[in-house]
Amino acid sequence: MKKKITLSYVLSQFALLFLAVLVIYPLFFVLMTSVKSNFDVLTSPFTIHSFKPQNYIEAWKIGKIGKYFMNSVFITAVTLLVQMVVIVLASYSFGKLQPWGHNILLIVYMTGLFVTSEMITVPNFMTMKALGLTGSRLSLLFPYVTNGIALATYIMTNFIRELPRELDEAATMDGCGIFQNLWSITLPLMKPVLATVTIFNFQGVWSEFYWALIMIKKEEIKTLPLGLMNFQSQFNTDYGILCAGLMISIIPVLALYLKCSSQFIGGITAGAVKG
Repeated sequence: MKKKITLSYVLSQFALLFLAVLVIYPLFFVLMTSVKSNFDVLTSPFTIHSFKPQNYIEAWKIGKIGKYFMNSVFITAVTLLVQMVVIVLASYSFGKLQPWGHNILLIVYMTGLFVTSEMITVPNFMTMKALGLTGSRLSLLFPYVTNGIALATYIMTNFIRELPRELDEAATMDGCGIFQNLWSITLPLMKPVLATVTIFNFQGVWSEFYWALIMIKKEEIKTLPLGLMNFQSQFNTDYGILCAGLMISIIPVLALYLKCSSQFIGGITAGAVKG
């Protein structure tokens, strides 16, 4: 059946188109600037009169973006690995096992939603200083792992609670233990919400700047956001190379989203309609 075109439908499509342009244009502008000469950027910021792809080579080698990039990859990968283990085990316990007092424990766990990174900056700094970890990768990993766990656990717990219990009963009758049930039954069903949590937490760790600026002073372990700041001071007028560095930092986030886009949308809408 043909969809009836109404005024509200046309307006909604125009609104969606406007929002899409609003989101995509800044990315396109950075991409366009990244392949322009600095003179072209200053004289014709909204058009292209020169094409300079070597900006990416200069950003990677001369600006040492490659080193900062690998530091961010290491920090983000370790953080996500530890986070996923903690989040999956906690949400499975709250959602499936439900030990005595689990609702109270979940409420206590959720208090982390009301704690912002700015609120715990000083306590975290004093803790890292007392442990002698300031200026090391561990000073980033410990706070990063705790960020985002509360919200992700809440989302996964609600998702797990909606899964059919008949699957667990059938698995138990077949001799599956708790961890085998989690690995073979629950985790495959959690792909949409896992993709959603992974994208959110990846973006938060990958682009984090505030805490890294406080902790990291050594050039060899700086993350990509810190490297871009130094890069801008080193090439303070070469906006083409700077934007090339920005595009390099954006690529992993876009790649992860495109890879998990279908699962991400499913995770966002999971639980909206009960079976």
